[in-house]
Amino acid sequence: MTKEVVTNRILKEKVFAVLRLQRTEKIESIVEAIMKGGIEIIELTMNSKFADECIYRVAKRFPTCLIGAGTVIGVETATKAIESGARFLVSPVTDLDMLAVCGQVGITSMAGALTPTEAWQASQAGADFVKLFPLVGLGPQYIRAMRGPLPDIRYVATNGATPDNIAEFFAAGASAVGVGTPLVSDADIDKGDLKIIEERARKIVMNAGATA
Repeated sequence: MTKEVVTNRILKEKVFAVLRLQRTEKIESIVEAIMKGGIEIIELTMNSKFADECIYRVAKRFPTCLIGAGTVIGVETATKAIESGARFLVSPVTDLDMLAVCGQVGITSMAGALTPTEAWQASQAGADFVKLFPLVGLGPQYIRAMRGPLPDIRYVATNGATPDNIAEFFAAGASAVGVGTPLVSDADIDKGDLKIIEERARKIVMNAGATA
């Protein structure tokens, strides 16, 4: 799967799940519930328990799932994520080491930034997407403001996105949106109710489609 194919798939499908979990024993069941709800792009953060093993398991079990790694900082973490099967890498900051690894091996990258200067620098450093982080307290209107002077950057929102407000982020100009804890959390896994995760995923896809 080439970098171009991965990037275009993210742009086409628009939404992805962000999993930051300590309860990963049943990662296949969790991913299956999300995919049943219609989301087939999954970011698993590298500070999740047994993250690299989970990425490998998901990539092997669900070949149609586009699996990525989040919270990637540094060459070692980036390399480990890619070797485990990650097809895109996400960082909360503009980490030049991660971007260099992605550039060398042809992997789609999402670099974290907040200010216009940071977003521009991330784009100039080779980031395929710029993840505006953190957006809590700023919301979709911040993306709209950023697109004024810098309209050609592909902005991604994660922090602050929910099944109910996801359409607002797309209306503001986001290229893609990732939903984390509002979609699935360790508390959901403790309850063992995977059906609610599937229903949330379906709601996200439905609301995102309203502005596609």
